[in-house]
Amino acid sequence: GAGPQANLAQIDSAVRDWPEPQPAVAMGPRTLLLLAFTSSASAAERGTGVFEPWLEKLWASRTEADERELELRIAKGLGSKGYDKVRVSVVAPRLEAFDDFPFTYREQFRYRWTENFLHSALVKLNAGPNELSIGGRKVTVELPEEDTGIRGVFWADPCFSSKWITCRYAQRFQTFNRSVEMLNGIFKDPSMNLWGILGDNFYDQTGELTKTFFDHISLDVKRRFFLVVNGNHDNWVCGGPECGDASDNFGLGQMQYYPADAVASTLEPQDDVNFLDFSVDPDHRREYQSFQNSGTNFLSYHKLGNIGFLSFSGAAKFEDAKPHMEEACRYFDEAQPAAVFVVGHWNSEGDGCLKDMATPEVRAEILRLPGCRELGDRLKYMDGHKHCNYVQAHNEEPIGFMIGAHGMDCDQCEAQYGFLFLDSTGGRVRLHYFEVDSASRGDRFEDIRGCVEARGSLASCTHFADTWLDVPAERGGGVLV
Repeated sequence: GAGPQANLAQIDSAVRDWPEPQPAVAMGPRTLLLLAFTSSASAAERGTGVFEPWLEKLWASRTEADERELELRIAKGLGSKGYDKVRVSVVAPRLEAFDDFPFTYREQFRYRWTENFLHSALVKLNAGPNELSIGGRKVTVELPEEDTGIRGVFWADPCFSSKWITCRYAQRFQTFNRSVEMLNGIFKDPSMNLWGILGDNFYDQTGELTKTFFDHISLDVKRRFFLVVNGNHDNWVCGGPECGDASDNFGLGQMQYYPADAVASTLEPQDDVNFLDFSVDPDHRREYQSFQNSGTNFLSYHKLGNIGFLSFSGAAKFEDAKPHMEEACRYFDEAQPAAVFVVGHWNSEGDGCLKDMATPEVRAEILRLPGCRELGDRLKYMDGHKHCNYVQAHNEEPIGFMIGAHGMDCDQCEAQYGFLFLDSTGGRVRLHYFEVDSASRGDRFEDIRGCVEARGSLASCTHFADTWLDVPAERGGGVLV
């Protein structure tokens, strides 16, 4: 079957046998526009137009048991609602009773990816392990004590198929198998708390690729906190509004498949039950060459352990987001995290990113606001969009980090494939970059995976990583012990 225990070696063999992706031959008006558009920073190339045979074979092998796997999503509640609030959600192919869990929202997906159904509730959890029963499955969700250190993994721009956009290094870096294996191995460690994807989430217009990936990751990954941001290819699969059309997603499928507890839930007529803003119906407006969603569905802020996060979509207008960012800064001033990470997708304007909404720009803008101004260099950012991995900006200490090389290519850096490990335990805030494979370093997957398996934690394998950040974990001017 296609569950987490599937034989990935067989998939790997099928992937290796599939030829390098070549662009489709037919060129209609949208294709020509897409080709003109690919001089953008994201350097996207149109895809083949077909799913790879190994994917078709994988889907044909699915069983009813695979469909019963628990598609669990855990998201931190919006900071203003209290540290103990957590959004628990399950995505399913039908409405389920789930009599053993108090889901308050039970609806078919709207507008996009409508073959799915979302079950969700904002609940109060205790610090420490919480045993939940969902559909007869016992699941432990651990909420770190406030102001204790956390551990998490981040990447951006992941791809493994060239159906929609050419995933240049899918075969070279074996991105499907190795991303699955690495995540499943890392999150066996009980000290792991968080996984984040910073946009262009599998370059998936219709949802098949996303579902396939999640079918293969373990419940140990899914029961951890999950943070996802919106990217240009999540809105317009071609990469930007100039080539948008009626088939595009506008983040509507993603916001229901990766449900966050966002600012939208605080604005009427939404509430904690009906927490998503569906006021923009793209097929009613038919303005496909613009952002067909509400930015408040993607704007969220919270604290997990001793780290704060602010996530947003660069496709929204800054003037609309600013009042909520001011609210976030007031929250961070009160919560006093050791560091705050602004997490976005775009590293620069364009490709659907509006003025002042690139991630470095948002960090600079909110640094002027009361509550965030006082953070100084403790206010940092992560992004992707450009398919490179490097320290993006320094002041007195590193403040900006790009982690966009996870299968896609870029003419501004070498072929890279890696991820970022955040570790704020032990009175320090550290970012360790693990380069799994690259043109200069070669294939290091087995070394890193083998170390994690042998030693039981990614934190014990940082000798394979480059340390991008290592600073004291300060709170209100004092060092956290």
